[in-house]
Amino acid sequence: MAMTKPVDTLRLERKIERLSTLIEVNGIISSSLNLDQILENVMTISEKVMNADASSLMLIDEKTNELVYQVALGAVGARLKQEFRLKLGQGIAGTVAQEGTPLLIEDVYQHPKFYRGHDEATGYRTKSMIAVPLKVGERITGVAQVINRLDEKPFDADDLELFVALCSTAAIAIENAKMHRSLMEKQRLVKDMEFARTVQQSFLPDSPPRAAGYTFSAHYTPAQEVGGDFYDFIPLDRGRTGVVIGDVSGKGVPAALFMAKLGSDLRTLAYTERGPGEAFGKLNDLLAARSRRGMFATALYLEVETETGRLTVTNAGHLPPLVRRGDGTMQKLTQAVGAPLGILPGMAFGQEIVTLGKGDSVVLYTDGVIEAMNDQEELYGYERFEAVVKSGPADPGGLSAAIVQSVNAFTGLTAQHDDITLLCFGACP
Repeated sequence: MAMTKPVDTLRLERKIERLSTLIEVNGIISSSLNLDQILENVMTISEKVMNADASSLMLIDEKTNELVYQVALGAVGARLKQEFRLKLGQGIAGTVAQEGTPLLIEDVYQHPKFYRGHDEATGYRTKSMIAVPLKVGERITGVAQVINRLDEKPFDADDLELFVALCSTAAIAIENAKMHRSLMEKQRLVKDMEFARTVQQSFLPDSPPRAAGYTFSAHYTPAQEVGGDFYDFIPLDRGRTGVVIGDVSGKGVPAALFMAKLGSDLRTLAYTERGPGEAFGKLNDLLAARSRRGMFATALYLEVETETGRLTVTNAGHLPPLVRRGDGTMQKLTQAVGAPLGILPGMAFGQEIVTLGKGDSVVLYTDGVIEAMNDQEELYGYERFEAVVKSGPADPGGLSAAIVQSVNAFTGLTAQHDDITLLCFGACP
């Protein structure tokens, strides 16, 4: 007659078998850093090891503080994943997430916290369940559940012990994968910023132009965040030189690419159109037709005739240029201000014409100069800027250096969040 093993021996053998399986499972769960793959592995393995009919895993959405289905396996899993969210404290899973204590329930319909909405919406009949919080230290990140044993028996204490152990490993693996995803996203952002900076700087002139009787100076300090500042010097015919400065809305790769296209188009239009106003009109129409994500640019375009000193200015929503006269007086050019480029097609841009004399200097700048900030979060401001322009050296190079020195003295070592771009030019005394 065959000998029957004692119940305790059978239970011990079953526990050893499950622990061996758990060791193997831990290796599988921790073998990847892909978050989606880990979530799928966790629940597929849970279902198999726990001999369950269905399983689900919810993570806490930190923005809404709700439980959101990440994986739901079984006959109604796809619908659960698409349609349901739970508030903390709502239903069994919400209670487990709020209190941080696992629950073993033989008949969920007898539990006061059971939320029948899932069953009513899907037609599925939930009977026995284990719900376990996913913990990293004392922080609860989600809830995992297994539902209905395939042998139709209720889950027992051994099942609970095994699932708690499995979820402990799963929680750490999921957290590692989330951290890895976050790190990869930051690395991609850094690469995007590096690319944007490379694009941006490749379109800036290598050196100021040379023109008889005139001096040109340019200063550009990129911020830690990639901005959209740009400038250019365009050699034209009949002793004319075009000077451009502007600022594209936004930051990063989109701003850099928008700036690159703007600069390229403007160079072409500067040669084909009769003046700055017409060039900006055509450029605005091109940018408005291609504008994406509401991007636009403020810009100044000036043409200076070096033989006569005639300066023609068109302004598309940019900070007005300043003319520092040789006698120390200052003139702000504000008569030709139009809308920024790329917002509305069909815009007309006027022109303002002034004459530069010996010793006069023109100062162009972006808002990175005015909005430079010190460690007390104070802005450099227009008054400080204007005071340096009035009192600075007469020659454009010296005036530019004085402005930059003043801004740097004010900001110290404080990191700036916008580019600082400054152009000065004028007739030699």
